[in-house]
Amino acid sequence: MADIIKLVAVIILIIIFIIKKWKLEYAIFSASLLLGIVYKVNVFQIFKTFLLTMTDEIALRLIGIIILVYIFSGILTKVEGLSNLINSLRGLFKDYRIILAFIPALLGLIPMPAGAMFSAPMVKKIGEEAGLNPEENTFINYWFRHIWEPIWPMIPSLLLFVTLLKVSIGNIIRIQFPLFIAAVVAGLIWEYKTFKPKVEVNNEKNPLFHLKNLWMCIWPIIFIIFLVIVVKIDILASLSIVIIILLLVNKNKLNFFSIKEIIKNSFDPGILILIVGVMFFQKMLIASRAIEIIPEMLTKLSISRFLIIFGIPLIMALMTGISSATFGIALPLLLPTMIINGELNLYYAMLFFTGQFIGMMLSPMHLCLIVSKDYFKADLGQIYKMLLFPLGIITLTAFVLVMIYN
Repeated sequence: MADIIKLVAVIILIIIFIIKKWKLEYAIFSASLLLGIVYKVNVFQIFKTFLLTMTDEIALRLIGIIILVYIFSGILTKVEGLSNLINSLRGLFKDYRIILAFIPALLGLIPMPAGAMFSAPMVKKIGEEAGLNPEENTFINYWFRHIWEPIWPMIPSLLLFVTLLKVSIGNIIRIQFPLFIAAVVAGLIWEYKTFKPKVEVNNEKNPLFHLKNLWMCIWPIIFIIFLVIVVKIDILASLSIVIIILLLVNKNKLNFFSIKEIIKNSFDPGILILIVGVMFFQKMLIASRAIEIIPEMLTKLSISRFLIIFGIPLIMALMTGISSATFGIALPLLLPTMIINGELNLYYAMLFFTGQFIGMMLSPMHLCLIVSKDYFKADLGQIYKMLLFPLGIITLTAFVLVMIYN
């Protein structure tokens, strides 16, 4: 019981650090060192564990991917005219509800901190013309941006999830694809029940013109999807290829100084420290043997495995609003409970992911929710009411899948 109390104390301390506005990377590093202290790991072993983390091939690869994701996002922001995207969509789709969902969904493919602000101006323009209130605009912008969370291989937190599980991203996408379908369907059902139909008319150009314009905006994203999923090229190589092509295609718009500015403005060096911190915490759990108490604790408490795997990440994500924190802290702790007959049960992993997704989407500390709410000047309580139905559908989908396949 003393070991359990120590572990709970470390987790509580991390949450306190985050509430006190500590940077997440520093909070996790502090918790890693605290693990060593409370479990009496000697200084040499702690230092050795840190060195192993710094030279870990998986961690270095993950850092490389995340750096390229930020650079890719910055280049797209610099060279693409998103106002053309709205005009093209209006020329192609008559129903404004499709356009409203499409814009944040498309831009949700580009991961970035507080990325909901990227699509908010376009959603607001179309939403106000259609008579939507601030809460409805906020919901559309927030929800459809995050439908990709379970499956999009460029989302850094999903990459961390896969890395910690030590499974292929293809397997995770396959298992979690029903969550993506549930998110899309639930969002569209809510939208079509809430908003009255209104026809958008744009006869200035023929559809081929609008299709060409749309393609010019989205081809880099489509090409990455093609390379990763169809050609099965590693995502690190796929990102590198597309970034090089973008630089060559836009060499008249991009010079050394503009590329330097893109890297400076779009990339947060703190993410590197965060990744190292998460990996260090995971290795310290092993070095301190703290992770070994989890199966024993669950057995003694006789709590449903389903509720533990779903509930703990939900609470962590609700309190932090950060997927990477939940994955980095809770996943190593609960991983032993997902091992059945010596093998990782991917449906349990999917249930864990669902719990953190629900918590993250409801968290008042989630940056996308905060910036969307402030931008549209919406009431948070009303937004929560709108989120209950689609989040309930996703939760039900996850539990049904786990029941069926276990």
